[in-house]
Amino acid sequence: MAEKREDIPRFTDNVLEWTLVVVNSIVAVLIATTLFFSRVSVDGESMENTLFDGDKLVISWFMYQPENGDIVICDSKALGKLIVKRVIAVGGQKVTVDYKSATVSVDGEVIDEPYLKYHALDDMGGYDMTYYDPEREVFEYDVPEGEVFLLGDNRNHSSDSRVFGAVSENDIIGKAVYRFHSDEAKTGFVS
Repeated sequence: MAEKREDIPRFTDNVLEWTLVVVNSIVAVLIATTLFFSRVSVDGESMENTLFDGDKLVISWFMYQPENGDIVICDSKALGKLIVKRVIAVGGQKVTVDYKSATVSVDGEVIDEPYLKYHALDDMGGYDMTYYDPEREVFEYDVPEGEVFLLGDNRNHSSDSRVFGAVSENDIIGKAVYRFHSDEAKTGFVS
């Protein structure tokens, strides 16, 4: 029976060791996700059919540098709230929005946008006419360095850079990387 009593402390030590490993792992994951990732909710229909109202997203912000095509969360000073939009162009690029052909070009190249909800653009009401060229029937924007041009994927229902212009990279909170909850779509990585 003496052998069994010796086994009890050894078993207890193993349980304590494993408990410490699990607790330390959980703490490490929580610290890492808090330091490098945040969570946000989508509000509105401007990013349909990519993202839907109420979707819950994980965003990465640590050392993030915006790139064309990224879906970002922006602190919009013009709208007074956080918005979710797609980066169309970065500083130094030229954006042309052609309403007749329903295309968007960056530096003269029409961009492929399979994610769009509609491939036609409604009226131009509400857009900043300063950038409108009536002879060519296009809007042209030169994106200043340190700023980005943002558009929603649901162009007919989006207040974006066509309304409030390019936004500072400093107003970008982070890049949407993962949808962890949605009533409308599958969870997973977003692009």
